[in-house]
Amino acid sequence: MRIIIETPDFKASPSLKTFIESKVAKLEKLHKGIISAEITLEIDVKKTKEVIRCTLILNIPGKDEYVKASSSIFEDAILKAVEAAQRRLRIRKTQTLLDRKKGVKVKSR
Repeated sequence: MRIIIETPDFKASPSLKTFIESKVAKLEKLHKGIISAEITLEIDVKKTKEVIRCTLILNIPGKDEYVKASSSIFEDAILKAVEAAQRRLRIRKTQTLLDRKKGVKVKSR
């Protein structure tokens, strides 16, 4: 799985990049067909506080998974996005298993 990290508003530190890579790499255990993961971190300034938005796009054969999360801390936003992606991948996996049991031919979701 290829991991692409984009930070248009700032320069990411090496420790932040390794944190992202370690958390996103765990998603491959849930779905073997992940081609690449695109992570975008953006800083939004709203009145007096900064909000970090994390967008995670998983390129999977069929339908790509798209997840957004936000927080005041980089690590927290990344963790929320990865947890949401894990939930999405589990749902996708159970749906395909149920469809296989029913004998329904499934197009890639």
